[in-house]
Amino acid sequence: MSASQPVLAQDAAADCVDANENGVCDSDENTDRAIVVTGSRISRPTLESSVPLTSVSVGELTDTGDVSLGDALNDLPSLRSTFSQGNSTRFIGTAGLNILDLRGLGISRTLVLVNGKRHVTALPGDYLVDVNTIPVDLLERVDVVTGGNSAIYGSDAVAGVVNFITKRNFDGLSLRAQGGISSRGDRGNVFVSGTWGKNFADGRGNIAISGEYAESEPLYFTDRDGLTGAYSGRCQYQQTDRTTDELQAGDGIPDSTFLCGINNATLSDGGTLGAIDGVAAARRRYLRFGPSGDLFIDTPDDSFSDIGSTGNQQGGQGSTLRNTGQLAAGLKRYAVNLLAHYDVSDAFRPFIEAKYVRVNAVQEGQPSFWQGSLKGFFANTQEQFDAIPELRCNNPFLTSQALATMQSFGLCTNVATGTFTMSRFNPDFGGRGEYHTRETYRVVGGVEGTFNDDWNYELSLNYGRLDTKMRSLNNLKLYDTEGNLDGFLLAIDPVRNTAGQIVCRVNADADPSNDRPDCVPINVFGNGAPSAEALNFINTTSTREERAEQFVALASVAGDLSQLFELPGGPIGFALGAEYREEKAFSFYDDLVESGGTFLNAIAPFTPPKLSVKEAFGEISIPLLANMPLAEELTLGAAARVSDYNTSAGTVWAYNLQALYAPIPDVRFRAAYARSVRTPTQSDLFSPFSENFAQILDPCDVARINNGPNRVANCAAAGVPVGFINTPANSQTTGFLSGGNPTLQNEIGKSLTLGVVVEPSFLPGFNFTVDYYKIKVESLISALGAQQIINLCYDSDAGIDNVFCATVQRDANGFFIEPAVISGGVNFAAQKTEGIDFDVQYRRTFDNGHRLNFRAIATHLLRLDNFTDPLNAAIPNRQMSELGDPRWAANASINYDFGELDISWTTRYIGKQTIGAYETQNSYNGACPASGTVPISGATCTPGAIIVLPPTNIDAFDRVYYPDAFYHGFRANLEVDKKFNFYVGMDNVFDKQPPLGLLGTAAGDPYDTFGRYFYAGIRASW
Repeated sequence: MSASQPVLAQDAAADCVDANENGVCDSDENTDRAIVVTGSRISRPTLESSVPLTSVSVGELTDTGDVSLGDALNDLPSLRSTFSQGNSTRFIGTAGLNILDLRGLGISRTLVLVNGKRHVTALPGDYLVDVNTIPVDLLERVDVVTGGNSAIYGSDAVAGVVNFITKRNFDGLSLRAQGGISSRGDRGNVFVSGTWGKNFADGRGNIAISGEYAESEPLYFTDRDGLTGAYSGRCQYQQTDRTTDELQAGDGIPDSTFLCGINNATLSDGGTLGAIDGVAAARRRYLRFGPSGDLFIDTPDDSFSDIGSTGNQQGGQGSTLRNTGQLAAGLKRYAVNLLAHYDVSDAFRPFIEAKYVRVNAVQEGQPSFWQGSLKGFFANTQEQFDAIPELRCNNPFLTSQALATMQSFGLCTNVATGTFTMSRFNPDFGGRGEYHTRETYRVVGGVEGTFNDDWNYELSLNYGRLDTKMRSLNNLKLYDTEGNLDGFLLAIDPVRNTAGQIVCRVNADADPSNDRPDCVPINVFGNGAPSAEALNFINTTSTREERAEQFVALASVAGDLSQLFELPGGPIGFALGAEYREEKAFSFYDDLVESGGTFLNAIAPFTPPKLSVKEAFGEISIPLLANMPLAEELTLGAAARVSDYNTSAGTVWAYNLQALYAPIPDVRFRAAYARSVRTPTQSDLFSPFSENFAQILDPCDVARINNGPNRVANCAAAGVPVGFINTPANSQTTGFLSGGNPTLQNEIGKSLTLGVVVEPSFLPGFNFTVDYYKIKVESLISALGAQQIINLCYDSDAGIDNVFCATVQRDANGFFIEPAVISGGVNFAAQKTEGIDFDVQYRRTFDNGHRLNFRAIATHLLRLDNFTDPLNAAIPNRQMSELGDPRWAANASINYDFGELDISWTTRYIGKQTIGAYETQNSYNGACPASGTVPISGATCTPGAIIVLPPTNIDAFDRVYYPDAFYHGFRANLEVDKKFNFYVGMDNVFDKQPPLGLLGTAAGDPYDTFGRYFYAGIRASW
């Protein structure tokens, strides 16, 4: 558990060595010293903040068995598990990344800083920081600020800021080693670090060097069959209702129930020829190849084929689809950090921060596969469609039993010329894996100082660079760079030569100019049938190289006007500055991938132009009153920033307004309003068009043309004939293009925060904080999907001369021409969220010297809505209560220190979350559109009025929610001779497993994957 603590006026006492009987610090440290608080550039006399600010000490984050700093932060209620170690393998090239998502508004709307400065990205073209690059044992704390902070720090701080603060004057030598392993003997991890620091020149200078090594073993689906069903079949919700279901009212019978032993019906690991029963059969049988290559009839316990196109069966020999893949990526991290400063004088203090971090990540995903026709599945052009062979009945790898069985079912009656189709999941080809090497370099250097008695300045340069190399393993080779058949599409067509040997057909024809001596024929009939030589020929290791560079120049000055005048509350504080930033990026795959010659889509090089921005900012703090009756403090503040981008973002303003009021020392009220921005990134603007495939349901098809009031007219205007059936689109995936949009504009965020901090003088060591936040993001960049664009095209009441139809392509007969559509980002969407944070802490030192520390934090989410439907802009897509965004989340910890021994107990709570979309089984609110008719339900209403929409399918599942969950942890520390500290601990003490088929790998899935976990370590300090 990671328990957070708010930044309060008396928090300096929490870190002192000696405290009085009430737990209050008795040290001589001046808690009124001027410091810089995250969220402001003005030095303040106390650790008070007018915005919600939570500070997490490094100990609270690292006192677990998990060596991932990002995963520990994701356990905080305010952060969503969008990019954890478990779910980082969802996309190509992201395995092992930890990227933060504050308030569930998206990783691109959370600004991550190190010591108040920007950090180079982990994904070229986007400005997202991998938390794995942050030093652990040189870290002091992490500050989390909720609400817009673009006026202080620039673009991207829409949801807030996460600022990593490193130690500044580390003196001594510290060594730490830790190891851990799950109760099942897997997911072992190791962490080793050493930090050395030295104060010199009578404390005017300091240098600190830290080195760290961390390793976490990968955890595969096959390691946890009981959780994943890698061998025994998946546990999941499966459609089981065999009655007619009224979608709005429901028939009282759940459409889907939770079952185990679920396999794919049409795909198998040895190959499936197809079903031998009609779709109405409750136990639809399939003809499959067994491991030896013989055919057998697979009879499942239930095929569900009479219910709908679920594609699953219970029992039987279909593929589980999980005999490759990972629950968590493997990770190795090497990090070296340097911090140094030297105070030549108060007016001239040069400093430097430097780091090198190397991260190696290992990912395994699904293998290659195909379904049905080889031509239909693999062809990208008509020429390729004509050239690709189907499986032939005279394939020499077919056993006599298999051929006879096929003929008994009417297949291959003409062995010499006949062909057939098959579907196959290819785990014996090897899981498609990724080996990543990411190297991050960062240097921040500059000078700072004070002048004019109480003014300070900073001049700094910040350079960061990311170099990545990825090897994509077991990528199926299909074509050469010219689009000619190669690899698998040659090996899949074997024949016997005149000597009776099985060879590739390309080597058996009469034209020697076509020979491919390297071609090795492949046997795809049966699991494990392909030879190692054939696999070497059909698979290729693809490569990708990337680089990102960031350069920031900053000049700032801050101080107060005490030498001119003071208000009743003190002098006016100010900060002024200018900043210049550049972002460079590129990414490219090898020529074969770029040409579309592999199982991956064709991926063009990403070489966007440099992004640059010139910025000026200012901040002011006006202390109106202080130390007066009913006005212990009354301070107003404001900040503004103007930014000029060299992209379509142009010139943009951001600003903050803040207030802090303390009627008495025990109670402080705070409020802030901010206008923030997120400018489109290089990826948003310039991502190259890439080929994708999806099952696109044609709205002009006769089966769907009456599903919208404008479809008949619009489809006719597009030249689609009456009664049209789009057979290709109905039976197979359709190609489309997606890419960047260079005309995108800025996203605008508006946030309001209100809070109260209570530190009762009659109860020293206790404080309580409540903060309300409300954030709205307008003109949000959202990428419309291919299906959505095509639907919008033909559902528009403006005819087909609309922006959505502009990129839809059909031939004269009405069929899609690939690419069927071009999709990209558009500034049309919106997000709204609001919630309440609670934070309570109590610390006390008893007469016998024992100490008690208790802390609990919680977030109550009141709203999290996305508005991403252009046709129903007032109807929200509710994200709150769905997976990853519970209404309630909380952490709590209690520590009791006996002196040499201290013990801790931690608890993490995750509230219930809906199994499907919230709207599926719950009514939800929306606003009546200007037309006065709700497109979703057809109901009429008063424009602008709040309406309650019914569930879309009230009996979709046999229950509505995943249950709430508690996770508990235990840790004991033994201090020996003030130099050595031994500790042992256990996470997830009660071995809580993810509920109802979840794995902890889906987007936002907050559940623990590893189960009960043991760890132990030692720390030595001199």
